[in-house]
Amino acid sequence: MWYVFRRDALEVLYNKRARDSLARYFAVMSDEKPANFMIAKRIPAEFREDYSPKDLWAEHDRLTEEFYKVQKEIDSGKRSLGDLRMQEKSYLDLKIAIANKILEYCHLCSRRCGVNRLKGDLGYCRCGTQITVSSIFEHIGEEPELVPSGTIFTMGCTIRCLHCQNWTISQWFEIGEIYTPKRLAQAVERLRKNGCRNANLVG
Repeated sequence: MWYVFRRDALEVLYNKRARDSLARYFAVMSDEKPANFMIAKRIPAEFREDYSPKDLWAEHDRLTEEFYKVQKEIDSGKRSLGDLRMQEKSYLDLKIAIANKILEYCHLCSRRCGVNRLKGDLGYCRCGTQITVSSIFEHIGEEPELVPSGTIFTMGCTIRCLHCQNWTISQWFEIGEIYTPKRLAQAVERLRKNGCRNANLVG
């Protein structure tokens, strides 16, 4: 029923300027091209968990070049996703390893709290290692190319705006519910099956 209230979200599908500027987004949305994470899972990575952050980032720099090369080949039709096999250790796994290293001395945002979130310490945002969800729903209030948007409101924030419209979420006045990665992925898949064009994590 969203299209009754947001006809512009239907019209944008036929807008040449929008389709040209967001070509890959529209192609992924319509299953003409694979999402980037699907490509990333198929690019082999060589690293150990005990690598230093510097070494992990060096491998990341190398694989980022490879990723864009493969993405370009797939987008141009020279290769297909089916040509690539899933990897025991992938470019995506490397990103996870880097994220875990950052959480040991958290500097994900400009506050650079330095707490060890892997050991349960909490910094300014009060977020741990698991995602805490306030609500998940189909949002029709975004820009037309995004509607309907699969919106996932998560708890915590790195700033405290005076007029924050989501203050009960950002400042933990709600309890929220912890989601495992698998459960969150299933929620995103349900949103997609319901016609959502994207997953929009807000928090």
